[in-house]
Formats: sequence, C-alpha cells, structure tokens
Amino acid sequence: MYDHGDKICINAILKSRPTCVRCHSSSVHVKDSFTREINHSKHGNQLVVVRYRSHKYVCKTCGKYFNLKLQGLLGKHRSSEAFKLDVFERHSGGVTQSYLSQTHKISHATVERWYKVLIKDRIDGMKNNPLPRVIGIDEHFFTKKKGYATTIADLTKHRVHDVVLGRSEASLEAYLTKLPGKDRVQVVVMDLSSTYRSIVKKHFPKAKIVADRFHVVRLIGFQFLKAWKQFDPVGRGNRGLLSLMRRHEDKLSPDQKVKLEKYFKQFPALKILWKFKHELHNLMRLKHLNKR
Repeated sequence: MYDHGDKICINAILKSRPTCVRCHSSSVHVKDSFTREINHSKHGNQLVVVRYRSHKYVCKTCGKYFNLKLQGLLGKHRSSEAFKLDVFERHSGGVTQSYLSQTHKISHATVERWYKVLIKDRIDGMKNNPLPRVIGIDEHFFTKKKGYATTIADLTKHRVHDVVLGRSEASLEAYLTKLPGKDRVQVVVMDLSSTYRSIVKKHFPKAKIVADRFHVVRLIGFQFLKAWKQFDPVGRGNRGLLSLMRRHEDKLSPDQKVKLEKYFKQFPALKILWKFKHELHNLMRLKHLNKR
C-alpha cells in the first residue's frame, strides 16, 4: 500500500485459482495476465483504489475460457458495488454531481447512471416485497399529461410500497388483479373516497377500512361550516369571524373569546355546535389508543 496525494493505492495478490464457471473443474490454466485497478472506497478525503494482477483462464477439462471474477465487483466494471453505493447515498443526501465528480474521480454521467440504476433496483425490490399487514392508500397529482396517481404506503415501516398511475377503479383494475399477497392485508387506511372504498372491498376482502384522521378532521370542519350557513347565511363571509370559528378553543386569546361570545349571543345554537365540533376535534387528537 502506498499514499499518492489524494489517492491510496492497495496492491493485492490473488493466490488461489478459481474453478471453471461451466463444469466447476479445478484443472484450469492461466492463458493471459493483465493488471486491473478498481475504485474501492473513500477514506476521508482520499480515494482508495485496489490494484491486482488478474488472469484469463482456460479449463483443461471442457476448454471454456473465462476471466477472474471477484465478489462485489461486476465484470468489466472499474468500481466496486460498495463504491457505487457510497456515491448513491451521498447523492441522495444532497451532494451534487459536480462535487462527487471531483471527490470520487468519476464523470457527471457516471454519477447519474449509477444513481438511476440503484434507484431502479430499489423500486423493483420494493415491488417484489409482499404487501404489509397495514397499508395506506391515497391519491396525488402526478403530471398534467398523465393526471393522478395512487400511492400504496407501508404504514408498519412508514415508507412507500408502490406508486401506480390512475385513481379510478377501471384504471387500477389490471394492476390490483395481478398484485400478489392481497390476502395478507388486514387494515387499509384511506380517505373517505367511495371509489377507494369500493376498490378495497373488492380486492382486499379480509381488510378492515380505517378512515384517515386528517380527512375525518377535515370532514368535521366542512360539516360545521355547512351547518353554520343554516343559522347565519352571511356569517361565513366575514373573514375575521371565519378565522375565529375555525380556531381551536385553546388557541383563542382573551380578546378573541370576547368577540366570539358577543357573536354567540345573536345565535345561541351556533355556540352549541361550536362546542360539539371541538369535542370531536379533541377526540381525534387522541393518539396511540386502542379500541377500549
């Protein structure tokens, strides 16, 4: 091993001979030799490279020619998988391509290519994983051209399981029909969409449907505003009053409470509705509780 400024070079000697990749015979002969140098890792600000003498072998039993293969290094690649993973994790953490190009002595295109390959491998790996016991289903806007997409989340590990284009039952039918492991799902957390409720009942027959807390709280607020209009049709047009009615009771200042009480004297029934709304909100704010 020797230190050469921004690079540490390790000279490795490979003593054992491999077996034939075709017939697994140990009777192999060295046909040719050449020197290889691979990027292995980063040690502080220095790049660690491994230099070794590799060989081209020929099997005396079956006549097969093959090159030496090392664990953690793909054929014809000049960087180890550990080195690629280091670049991927740094780039995922926000390090730019230009900076990685300088520190790891690779091109911008190489950083982008490795990142795309590893991202694809991770996505494919997640798709092959069986469905978790508790999942969440929700929609989000994807692009103007392709519209909406549906996200399936693993709520036991708090990560995305898969994303598929579409949000209607017709657009998701082919995907959900082929989805493996649907019988494992016991709980589906979702919004109050009738479309998703129909999809879950059809494709996840053993699962219980649980309404997402955020959407339930939003529904409570929507129904309160709807009931408010029946008692005072013009009250919601006052932005200051609307802000006070939407606030939690414990977030009101003494002056704001006085203003609300003055308004409630005109509409006593609204005070009862307002109190009931806050009781429901307080119930929704309780977390980590079981059914009992």
